[in-house]
Amino acid sequence: MENHQLSKMYDYHVWANQLVIQHMKKLPEKVYNENVKSVFSSISEVLIHLYGADIIWLETMKESSFQNTVEIVKRRKSEVAGASIDELEKFYAELSKEFYNFLANEQNLERIIITEHPKYGRCEFVLNDLLTHVVNHGTYHRGNITAMLHQQGEQGVPTDYVYYILASQMS
Repeated sequence: MENHQLSKMYDYHVWANQLVIQHMKKLPEKVYNENVKSVFSSISEVLIHLYGADIIWLETMKESSFQNTVEIVKRRKSEVAGASIDELEKFYAELSKEFYNFLANEQNLERIIITEHPKYGRCEFVLNDLLTHVVNHGTYHRGNITAMLHQQGEQGVPTDYVYYILASQMS
């Protein structure tokens, strides 16, 4: 996958997250924290999980140690714990800037990342595979959010990739 396509996929991830956040801001505030019988207990938990996971993978791409990554994720997730949707939006925006800065300075997206994991041992990843994982992981959890919204009697927002393409053509 060339850099342009990979960058476009990450743009989609950011667009879709922003779309979900903007949609959540239009709904009654209780919907964000309402307990739901699902994979996560609330939509806020899903969004915080997705935020933390994106940090994990960015730190992995930067070749941070496992322990350092755990510490960074713990600190940053504690900063967003209990955050309103407006506050979380700002954290997401900052994280996407960190990804874009990393990608702007990365010359070789086919580069192999080697990391040590306490459970899996020595792991080798191609950098663009990790970025593809970030996008796919986000898609999966945005689907969780849509299901949770339906459980609460609310509509989701379409975040399929094709809608991103259409939105890109209109702007």
